[in-house]
Amino acid sequence: MEKNILLTGGTGFIGSQLAENLLNNDNNVINNDNNVILLKRSYSNTCRIDNFSNKYDNLKVFDIDKINLSEVFETFDIEGILHLATYYSKFHNSNEIEEMISSNITFPTVLLENAIKNNTKYFINTGSYGEYSWNIVDGIQFLNENSKICPFNLYASTKVAFEDILKFYNYEYGIKSANLKLFTPYGPKDDENKIIPYLIINSILKKKITIQNASKKLDALFVDDIICAYKQTIENISKFKVNEDLNIASGLSYSIKNIYSIISSFLGDNDNVEFFESDSSEVRVDIRKAHNLINWKPRTNLKEGLKLTIDYYKDYYNSY
Repeated sequence: MEKNILLTGGTGFIGSQLAENLLNNDNNVINNDNNVILLKRSYSNTCRIDNFSNKYDNLKVFDIDKINLSEVFETFDIEGILHLATYYSKFHNSNEIEEMISSNITFPTVLLENAIKNNTKYFINTGSYGEYSWNIVDGIQFLNENSKICPFNLYASTKVAFEDILKFYNYEYGIKSANLKLFTPYGPKDDENKIIPYLIINSILKKKITIQNASKKLDALFVDDIICAYKQTIENISKFKVNEDLNIASGLSYSIKNIYSIISSFLGDNDNVEFFESDSSEVRVDIRKAHNLINWKPRTNLKEGLKLTIDYYKDYYNSY
């Protein structure tokens, strides 16, 4: 019988690259007899998957606003769920509340309910470091999986609310589960408004760069390492005795100014750069739990990851 992985958020920055990696069949997670079931909305931007969506017979794409979700579970024997879909807003408006709750709480709960009814073995959720309390000591925020949870916005609050629901399903029904809390992902195909693509693209195009928090130190993690974390979780989740939270981070922190200096070493200096120093905080993340539980650690250093990301955006912008 076929065993299939159901993936949400598969048209996004991380999800699209995770889907393609699984379909490339260079691992034991999935093979040609199995499928990746990618759920999206009919109006989703598919630019990140257009180059491979027709390449693989074992990729099945469904529009969740046009199908009955239970039919997907009844048609396919779903081995596990990788949940990356989300509705994100840093500072929400009142008219976003309903959709944010629907996308971040109701939808994944319905997924879980279908998973239980159809004997799905695991559910891997995607969380965020924004769920943690900003307990800064001498300018440094030390974080591990036992750090206090105190979400800083409504988005992070909805993520925490669903994680509590996931813990209930894990405890009550025995479905294996994990929350991967991601720290500052970056890489090819990222949202161009985020800080690292912003620095790279404006350096390539020689446009003005304004850095508001130049001394702020981030834990930036390359997308390939994130994909590896999902795969390692799939391989090891059968051993989990309870729902597990895992910080997926580099374990290192770099100032935005330092990140820009690495970028400029590849692309040359930009004469139109402004630095401001309104925030000098630093994030330091303990990633030992991920290493112990799923045998994962990041393998791409910042300079290598930035070079790969720069190469992607140079090719992209030179093609126009």
